[in-house]
Amino acid sequence: MSAPAGGRAAARLRVATFNVRELLDDTLAVREVLRAARADVVCLQEVPTLLFAGHRLGDLAADTGLWVTAAGAAGAGTAILTAARVDVRAAGVRALPTARRRGWKPVRRRGTAEAAVRVPLAGGWSVDVLVRSVHLGLDDGERFDHVTRLLPGTPVGGPLEPWSDAPAVLAGDLNEEPGGAVHRRLSTVLLDAAEAVGTPAPTFPARSPRRRLDAVLVDRLLSVTSVSTPGEHPGASDHLPVLADLLVPAAG
Repeated sequence: MSAPAGGRAAARLRVATFNVRELLDDTLAVREVLRAARADVVCLQEVPTLLFAGHRLGDLAADTGLWVTAAGAAGAGTAILTAARVDVRAAGVRALPTARRRGWKPVRRRGTAEAAVRVPLAGGWSVDVLVRSVHLGLDDGERFDHVTRLLPGTPVGGPLEPWSDAPAVLAGDLNEEPGGAVHRRLSTVLLDAAEAVGTPAPTFPARSPRRRLDAVLVDRLLSVTSVSTPGEHPGASDHLPVLADLLVPAAG
């Protein structure tokens, strides 16, 4: 536990994001990555979605000491796992509007996994935080439309609607490098955690990273203390994970 400027108590929240490429690579390495991360909230992209493959996400969570908090077909391969210390207030997945085809090519469905969470601190709890796992598309216009629908304060619907205005964390594979239109739009309301602490690092492709496609973006109410991009297991996926340590203020 630590105290940010102003002396208000705060709790640590570690958020990880990881595109696991349908678990088609070294699944033992994926497990090692998640165990070593010791994250409170893990935002995953490209989890297995094929028929009869759903159990693989549950097995991954169980093997790494985590719980499946948000997953399902509407999330289009996005998911959220949480550690036992996290109090999940509400969670769900929802689809984002996606064209069936672009020209003659089929278009991958897009969605988001979301969870409102809080973490303990001495004598109480942190404020609630709305965490979103995202995997944006390859088309510029689609990415911009989707991120506009995911900005803090945008109506969520369903069980998460009461948390629409909660401090937000958006983490995932943005399919765009910093400086693009999506990053500029996000920067109007969220901080790029890696930029905030001066540790931006490329995440793709994992074996010889050159592009920073994966990021954790946070509400300005939250403090960023560190961000890392572990590269010890490049065979786990074609993306590297990103870990962000945040300080979340106390409720009340």
